[in-house]
Amino acid sequence: MTVVTYHAEEFPLPLKNKDIYRENLLSARQNTFIVCALFTPNKMQYYKYAYRLAASCEKFGLTYSICQISDIHISINLNGSDDLAFTKANFIAYNMARFPYKNILYVDIDVLFVDYPKMIEEISKTGYDFATYNWLSDEHNEAYVPLMKEFEGKTVFSEFYKYSHHIGYYCNMQLICSGGVQFYRNCLESQNLLKAWQSVIAQNPYSADDECLDYTYNNLNSTFIKLLPAWLDKSYLRLPWWPHVKPVILHPGLPTAGRNRIHLTERDNKKRFYPEKCQKKTAPLYFPPDCIIDTKKSLLLKIKNSDIVDRQKIKQDFWIYHEDTE
Repeated sequence: MTVVTYHAEEFPLPLKNKDIYRENLLSARQNTFIVCALFTPNKMQYYKYAYRLAASCEKFGLTYSICQISDIHISINLNGSDDLAFTKANFIAYNMARFPYKNILYVDIDVLFVDYPKMIEEISKTGYDFATYNWLSDEHNEAYVPLMKEFEGKTVFSEFYKYSHHIGYYCNMQLICSGGVQFYRNCLESQNLLKAWQSVIAQNPYSADDECLDYTYNNLNSTFIKLLPAWLDKSYLRLPWWPHVKPVILHPGLPTAGRNRIHLTERDNKKRFYPEKCQKKTAPLYFPPDCIIDTKKSLLLKIKNSDIVDRQKIKQDFWIYHEDTE
């Protein structure tokens, strides 16, 4: 494994070979934050995502800047580069320097806004320094995955979902994140968090950057970095895992970034997170794990030997989107 030498005083690193794909810095809403995203030109699908994201920002009057860069760091995509200029941490810090009077809302390129992000506006106008979705602060983080079906020659999500996984710990003081949406106040405390995150990525380039952020946050020296965090709810990174949650920021596709990676569980006698400081969850799951969820008819189905042996009607709305949602 090659670890690139990184000197913290060089942060943020210059963002080389970049082009502004599209931006609108003159929103009628006079936002206190700016939406920032990046993508590489090696897949036509990324251009479609960038266009979709920009259109959704325009729809809700959000200031935004979408950047096309020549490469991406391996902590984001294993087929990427070891150049630390292309990390999320560096990209966010770069935009802090570029927009010194704006807070930064980083979003992955494959999300879109389907409603105005009021919670982000409130966080940005108050004293919070950092926000993202935190599995440990969510009492019901259970994930459900769609069963697949064939439709017009394609394999697509069906209306049927089954239980997949959850994190059975609760702790509002620690972080296990899904980092597709991240808010940073443009202040010294947030900049120091980003610098520390960059350093952890430099030491663990083949680990997912979300895990590096968890490790960074959960081992911060609170004497030097005093952050005030706010934890976003699932609607601000509405993945297919949560069809029962009405989205504000939608991620239509299932995540794949964590596959085939070196997991960052412990380094230098420090852990990614500390289960012993958490409360174990004992409450029932949101939907029973032994049931199939029919999201079209709002039914819980029990299956035995491929037959439905029980149907239970539930009072629950669902919001289902195809991966190629416009």
